[in-house]
Amino acid sequence: MFLGDIYPKKRNTLPIWAYFRDRGYITARVESGCEDWAKEYNGHNYPQQDFAVSNRSLDYELTAPFCLPEFYPSVGNPFGNFKGPYSIIARCLFGRYLHEWAFDYLYKLRRELRPQPAMPQKARKHRPYMITVALMEGHEGTGEVLRTLDDALAAFIKDMRDSGELDDTVLIIGGDHGLHMGLNFAYTQNGRIEHQNPFFAMSVPEWLHQYAGDYQANNNQEQAHPLALNEQRLTTPFELHHTFRVLAEWPEFSSDSWKRSLFYAQKKGRTCDEAGIGAGFCMCKTN
Repeated sequence: MFLGDIYPKKRNTLPIWAYFRDRGYITARVESGCEDWAKEYNGHNYPQQDFAVSNRSLDYELTAPFCLPEFYPSVGNPFGNFKGPYSIIARCLFGRYLHEWAFDYLYKLRRELRPQPAMPQKARKHRPYMITVALMEGHEGTGEVLRTLDDALAAFIKDMRDSGELDDTVLIIGGDHGLHMGLNFAYTQNGRIEHQNPFFAMSVPEWLHQYAGDYQANNNQEQAHPLALNEQRLTTPFELHHTFRVLAEWPEFSSDSWKRSLFYAQKKGRTCDEAGIGAGFCMCKTN
């Protein structure tokens, strides 16, 4: 998803947020697990002199509070069952759920970037943004911690809807993998399938939904809406990468990126080999 390739073939390949940043978007990232995943996934692909920090920088980042020893142990194993980002009990920091600190930051950042009706007209300066947020409540074996996130996530989505933000903003909620802890994953085929089939949901503005449908009707024999078709087709983070590329380059996106994105119906009966999915992660197996 970050680079559009598992093993980048070009030197100094840009991550996806750089495409937004270079087109005037404010870019931000919140990492609630005290991990720099961008560096983890991208940095090892390059010699140190090729990993240009300036080419990968964001305007805003929030990570440090989630590395405090009150949540993330500074000695011993930080990934234990009772403390840290993999804990099977509720993750809290100074009397609040950990994710509440992340959402507080998001609310404040959005208010800075979006014009509000109550603000004076001269102060209403709209600045488009691309923000990614990593929430770790689903990363534990019981499946119980995730429910602590429900109310805060629902309130956040409602606030985006009520503010009118969803009229021109794409909202994506997804996981990088399904549950890979606990007895179900360890001992059942169903658990292994769930691990390889992460949750994904996307809300798009009505005008973009209409555009994708019209493009499909004019350039593809299949007349159903591409988003509906892709719900039942084999897709990967590669398609998500190109979906982001289309949004970053809008309205002057390339037809290649569009046809490789989720806005275009992917091939019916697509195989794991065609999609670039390794045999160890392929769900499409028959006896």
